[in-house]
Parts: sequence; C-alpha cells; structure tokens
Amino acid sequence: MIKYIKDPELVFKAIKMSAVATILVVCAISIVSLIVLSAIDANQQTELTEYLDEVKLRYEEDGIDSILEELDLEPQTLWDRKESFERLNEHDAIFALFIDDELILGTELTLPASPDVRWQTLDFGSNQSFKLLTLTIQLDEQQLLSIAQPVSYEHEFTSSVLARFGIILSCILALSCFIYFLIAGGNSKKATQQIVARLSEIGQSPDTVRLSVDSKIELHKDIVHATNEMLDQITFLHGRAKTMSVGIAHDLKTPLSRVANRLQCMRQDLGDNNAIDAHITRASEDLNAVITTFNNLVRLNSIESGKHKNNFIQINLSELITDLALSYQPVFEDSGRVLELSAVDNVYCFGDSDLLNQLICNLFENALEYSHSTANVWIRLQSHTGSALLQVGDDGPGISLQDQPHIFERFYRADVSRSKPGNGLGLSIVKAICDVHDAQLCLLPDQTGAVFNIEVPISN
Repeated sequence: MIKYIKDPELVFKAIKMSAVATILVVCAISIVSLIVLSAIDANQQTELTEYLDEVKLRYEEDGIDSILEELDLEPQTLWDRKESFERLNEHDAIFALFIDDELILGTELTLPASPDVRWQTLDFGSNQSFKLLTLTIQLDEQQLLSIAQPVSYEHEFTSSVLARFGIILSCILALSCFIYFLIAGGNSKKATQQIVARLSEIGQSPDTVRLSVDSKIELHKDIVHATNEMLDQITFLHGRAKTMSVGIAHDLKTPLSRVANRLQCMRQDLGDNNAIDAHITRASEDLNAVITTFNNLVRLNSIESGKHKNNFIQINLSELITDLALSYQPVFEDSGRVLELSAVDNVYCFGDSDLLNQLICNLFENALEYSHSTANVWIRLQSHTGSALLQVGDDGPGISLQDQPHIFERFYRADVSRSKPGNGLGLSIVKAICDVHDAQLCLLPDQTGAVFNIEVPISN
C-alpha cells in the first residue's frame, strides 16, 4: 500500500535520491556505449590495416592494375569535392593515389598523411566535417596511397540505438521521480493510485495497454498524455525493429543458403573449370543481392535522417521529369510497354535532385517489374496554386486491396511479387523521399492499375 509522505524533508530526500539514481544510470549507459563503440572502432581499424596490407601485396605482385581492380576504379578516375562528400555520406571510403606528389587517382580532397592507422576529425569547410579513419602507405619510392574511411554503419546504428535507449530510460526514471513527487505531496491519492496500477499493467502488455486516469487535475492529464505518447513511440520503434529483423533474415536466408550450396558444389566439382566458373558466377550474383539489400537499408536510413535538407536547392521539376522519361522510354519499348509523358513547363520546387531522380526511377522500375507485358505506363506533371501534382501509373493489373495499406512498409512484398527478385524496399525509399520533401504520397483507390499521386510543394 502507498503511504503518503507529508514531511517536506522526506519529500526533498526522495527527489534527491531519484535524481542521483537517474544520473548514475545515465553514466552507466554512457560507459557501456563508449566500450561498445570503441570495440567497433578498433575492429574497423584492424580490418582497414589488413585490407591495405593485402592491397600492397597485390601491387607488389601485379602492379597498379591490381589496385584499380581491387578498388573497382577506372584509370584517371578523380572525385571532386561533391562526389567525395557523397561517398563519405554513404559510408564509402575515399582514396588518393600519388606518383611523385601528383594526384593521378581518387579524391581531390586533401587527406592527412598518417603512417599509422588512426581516427581523425577532418573539417573541410562549409559545415562539412567527418570522423575518418586515415592511413597512408608507400607502395614504392614514387607511389603513395592514402585512404580515409568514415565511421561504419554498425557504429552509427549502434550509437543511435544506445542513445535512444538512454533517452527512453532517462525519461522513464524522470517520470517515475515526478510521479513519486506527486505521491509524496499527498494531494492526489486516488489519481496517483490509478496511474501506478496502470503502469503495472503496462509492464505486462506495453504494446496494447495505455494510461487512463479519472482526474480533473490538468497536470495528471499531461502526464497521461506524455506517457502514452512515449509508449506509442516505443511500440512503433519496437515494431519497426522487429519488421526489419524479420525482413533482413528472410531476404538473406535464401541467397546465403544458395551461396553455401554453391561452395559445396565447388568442392565436389574440383577439376572441372567450367563448372567452377558457373558456381562462382551464381554465388557472386547471390552475394550482390545481399549487398544491394544492405545498400538500400543504408540509403533509406540516410534519407530518413533528414540531412539532405541542408543541401536543398531550387530545381526545375519539369526538366528533371522530362529528361528521366526520355531516358526510360527505350527501356519500356524493349519490354513491350509504352511510356507516355505529359508535363507542363517551368514547374520549380526546392529539393535534392538526386533523391527526386531516385523517386521517379523507383516508380518506373516498379511499373516495369509488376505491370503486364504490354502495359501503358504514364508520368504526368501538373501545376497547382501551392503544389505540383506528379502522377506515375499503369493500366494493370494493380495492387490487391489487402496489400494496399502495407506497400510502403519496409520489406513488405505482396504474394504476387514474392517469386520475383527484390527486397521490398523500393516503395519504402519512395515514401522516405516524399517525407523529406514534405510531399504527400498516396496510391489512388479503385484504379485499373497502380496509380501513384505525389503532391510536391512548389516555388515560382
């Protein structure tokens, strides 16, 4: 039974103890976070060192062509400032290869010469700074290779999860402290008992049970509302994490199983070069599917972070759509389909041209993949007072009613598409790009085919 504390000294002591407990928990989470993230960073350092040792060994054996093949680069490939920042934002490393102090390959950014692998925070101006793992190796007397690798996706994801966990736990502790203060005050016995009893029920069913209290005190209503919002957010994050886990497991199980089978077949077919080549080709295709899934996840996380808004510029949406449609028309013709374009001129919006390009390309690819072989596909752009209406659609077979509410969810794939290659992230990326541009996206109901409407805020 809850006993009310009316002695002011005891009330002050209870508040002080709760505050100390909150600080200790936050400190403990911080220490654990530092240990975990340090381990991830140390592992990344080891991997980079081993990787560059292998690159140097290949160079000593096969020359500069082996480095180009290892880095998947063409001769004389140079990345300007923008391209270098794009690679770093996508968690890709940047390189710089010098011959007699002359840059012949890689980034035009100035990288520090680091004979030992170490972390450095480099400021490139214009609010562009990155925490990079840097290392420089001397390939021979003339050639020097520098590499800068940003923090890994695992580091960023783990840091985000730990930060959210710390915030949620701190909020719960702070809320508990506040509720205890109300109990100690002795002025809201009935309402406080209801809250405490309900919190106990929530502990058993956090995804479904919510706070409710019979009280006319506005403070109690605020506590109930804030707590329920926090529980809703926790439930949403839990559901997303569960969906991602199941989706990743489902999408990786099949290709990785096939790779394992290929390796077993390679063991059995040793000596048959043609069979070995076929196994390697198929295994590479399956591994590329796995890599594509992870790249799409990284891309989706980058879009949802909202950092692209810092680079928004005024874009001629009419020209962008026209250029993309013209480039895709031969692809549709080769597949037996027809792509029709109807776009008014000089419609402008503020946004990121790369993201808008990807949005339209994803919708085109969706139409190519799931419309019938002789479908008519169209893209239309109309201008309204405060927005532009962008529509991409086809004349069949459409999306079933039971699938329509879920098509923008991560890894969701309708039954009709499960036999086709893919990972269920294409329309999720479309939705994320619309959100970051404050655009309204919907699938029109009662249509013969799949028709997507997008209302994009415009500027004249």
